[in-house]
Amino acid sequence: MVDYSSQTVAQLKEILKDRGLSAEGKKADLVSRLTEADSANPTTNAAVTPAEPVSAAEPVTQSTIAAEGVPATEIKSNEQVDATADSTTDAAATTETKEEKEPPKVLTPEERKSLAVELLNKKIARAEKFGDEAAAEQARKDLNRVSKFGVELGTSLAREIGLVDNKLDDRKSHGRFRGKKFGGGKHHRGFKKNNRRN
Repeated sequence: MVDYSSQTVAQLKEILKDRGLSAEGKKADLVSRLTEADSANPTTNAAVTPAEPVSAAEPVTQSTIAAEGVPATEIKSNEQVDATADSTTDAAATTETKEEKEPPKVLTPEERKSLAVELLNKKIARAEKFGDEAAAEQARKDLNRVSKFGVELGTSLAREIGLVDNKLDDRKSHGRFRGKKFGGGKHHRGFKKNNRRN
């Protein structure tokens, strides 16, 4: 019987994938899944698990290769296989993130209008509940405008609904400092060579 608790989670997941078992969960779940599989099928355990677990903390050097008697070409080919395996997993991870990032849903003008009407009705009810007559009147005016003309994407109402991203512009405009780096101003002396102390 192999002691699975001494192996890392990555090694346990690899063994589970080799056996076709689910590799999700915490380490205790992985260990229990492997021990259950071993008790159910003791013959496959010896064939799949490595005789000596390889730890990532022990680097492979020429002296260890010579001591073990393994040819250097075999080690290099194993390293190349590991590198290609890493690149394929990286490629798979990037495709998964691309699939997760769905393009933003484009709403029709009628859908935008209905969202705005719902939001404005909530604003009116909230303002009346708390006795803010000015805010209620402003929300009623906005509601009339939206019902006549719809919602434009550049307005604050569109931002409240979530049609427009609330972030700053892509170019990160920060007022008068846009496009300047430290020391770019004519009155800033802190970064000039002749003002440094030795």
